[in-house]
Amino acid sequence: MKVITSALSAAVSVAIASVFAALIVVGGPHSAYAQNTDGAEVDAAHRWLTPVPGLQIVRAFDKPAQNWNAGHRGIDVAAAVGESIRSPAAGTVRFVGKVADKPVISLEVGGYAVSFEPVAGTVRKGDQVAAGQVIGTVADTSHCADGCVHVGVWKADRAKDYVNPAGFFVSDASILLPEAQAPDRLPAAAPGGSVAKSGAGAWGGYSNGRIPTVALCPLRSAPGHRLRCDAAKGFDALSAAFAQRFGHPISVTDSYRDYQTQVTLKARKGKWAATPGRSNHGWALAVDLGSGINSFGTAQHKWMKANASRFGWVHPPWAQPSGSLPEPWHWEFRAG
Repeated sequence: MKVITSALSAAVSVAIASVFAALIVVGGPHSAYAQNTDGAEVDAAHRWLTPVPGLQIVRAFDKPAQNWNAGHRGIDVAAAVGESIRSPAAGTVRFVGKVADKPVISLEVGGYAVSFEPVAGTVRKGDQVAAGQVIGTVADTSHCADGCVHVGVWKADRAKDYVNPAGFFVSDASILLPEAQAPDRLPAAAPGGSVAKSGAGAWGGYSNGRIPTVALCPLRSAPGHRLRCDAAKGFDALSAAFAQRFGHPISVTDSYRDYQTQVTLKARKGKWAATPGRSNHGWALAVDLGSGINSFGTAQHKWMKANASRFGWVHPPWAQPSGSLPEPWHWEFRAG
């Protein structure tokens, strides 16, 4: 099985999403699961940055009814050995060390404790960390054959009682289709007209993925993410308008990808990631979104189609339902 989004009607999309809400597909680099963020944790979902870009959950949360029974008290996220792990939000380092001979880091973030293993820390206990700050690197593949990080979450001020971390992160709402229906490769950045329509192209004399931090601006509405400054300003205004309509800012799953991140994602995702140096995200003019925008036919996606262009954001032709690779979550900035 591989993951691809299909342009189905809203009703069918909702039905399929409910069926696959707890599904896991284990055993390959394209494994994923369509998560459900309903419930109390949904308010946090737009605040927490994923520990690695291109989130793929290869083993889901499976808490046992009794603590002494076997289960899975967290999620396993695909990550290569040596890949950087980033803080999901501003917080404090609670622990850096070994547990059962495995390197572990835990943070306190917004009243929750968040642990990552096997992760060799680059921070120390008591350090203050910012959203998106690198806190360590994946130490080994002992937990998963292809490499992964185990993430656990529990209330920091209570006895350790694990909750589902998937509800705190946002990821592409995907539909699983047979291998035969998967595309052979991702579309290359289109020349001429398509680039002009989307705005995802070269600027400032910089190379793709090699834009200095000083040339970018943080998203106030999505800590840990950066874009070209005019795109960031437009996105924050768009997110504020979205919040007026839906009650919360737009959750961002991905924004600027530097070259090294593109290399890492290509190694981890294969043909599901753009060739390093050719990613639309490498121009700091593209975002991947959650908050319901990541499914065709939802009220949120329809709102974006009707309003995003007022703030300079467009849904590129290749990502639309009739495009070469439908991606409802992918949006690009067009100045002017």
